[in-house]
Amino acid sequence: MLLAAALLTVALLLLALVVPGRLAAADWPTRSPVLGLLLWQALGLAGGLLALEIAATVALAPYGSTHGEAIAGLGEGPERWWSLLAGLIGLAVLLRLVQALLTATVRTLRDRRRHRALVDLVATRNPLLRGIDVLGHDLPVAYCLPGLRSRVVVSSGALRRLSGEEVDAVLAHEQAHLDQRHDLVVLPFVALDRTFPVLPAVRTASGEVALLIEMLADDLAARRHDRTVLARALYKVGRGAVPAGGLAAGGPEVLVRASRLLDPPPALTLGPACLAVLASATVLALPLVGILLPVVTG
Repeated sequence: MLLAAALLTVALLLLALVVPGRLAAADWPTRSPVLGLLLWQALGLAGGLLALEIAATVALAPYGSTHGEAIAGLGEGPERWWSLLAGLIGLAVLLRLVQALLTATVRTLRDRRRHRALVDLVATRNPLLRGIDVLGHDLPVAYCLPGLRSRVVVSSGALRRLSGEEVDAVLAHEQAHLDQRHDLVVLPFVALDRTFPVLPAVRTASGEVALLIEMLADDLAARRHDRTVLARALYKVGRGAVPAGGLAAGGPEVLVRASRLLDPPPALTLGPACLAVLASATVLALPLVGILLPVVTG
């Protein structure tokens, strides 16, 4: 069991210290944001499960040579202080992950509710933009508030600076966020960031996921609108801040995204795409392999 825990620790260290940097430096995720997001999600889920599995494996080690045998023999084997400590650490990590996810969810929903109420209070409607809230502000901003009562918001400053085609392209970008529920993809990484704020891998994952989400919305909008028009519109609204709980068309990486729209990278061919899917499946399989390891190593 302890050998299995050591092997799982090596796998977790690779996922936490090596893979995120390599994945962030790779160019293929920008060629297929969907597959890039799939792998980042697999890494986040597998990393959390492996951390819990390592603690459980060490905690159960004195009671049997496999997880099933140890669970059946709980309380019958010799007591070990390190076993109890591992169990407490695993429980603390689990509680912290659940608490962070619940806190992030509640806080995001609260921020959106407050912002929706503010938008409903001060925004106006433009008869030419059905279902769009217009804020009287000189700063060019465009963003959406996802949820059951979603909103797409643009400022009067953005409408003055954008042409009709550019407005339509930006609104298509925001609608893509709402239709695809990109906020649900971002939320677990927000929780991870709050649980392990000092880990560089977590900060890297959060930043890369946020960027890929925007690139995915760009690609969806570019299916119906000219890429040059969309890139120009993103540049014009790129200075706008993102409200709490919202997803904005602009952002700190807007120049990277605009350049990508103007000079789109080639789509992934079948071979690399299959490798990306296989990598995600392999990462997700690691926790299952961890359950079988004690049987093999024992």
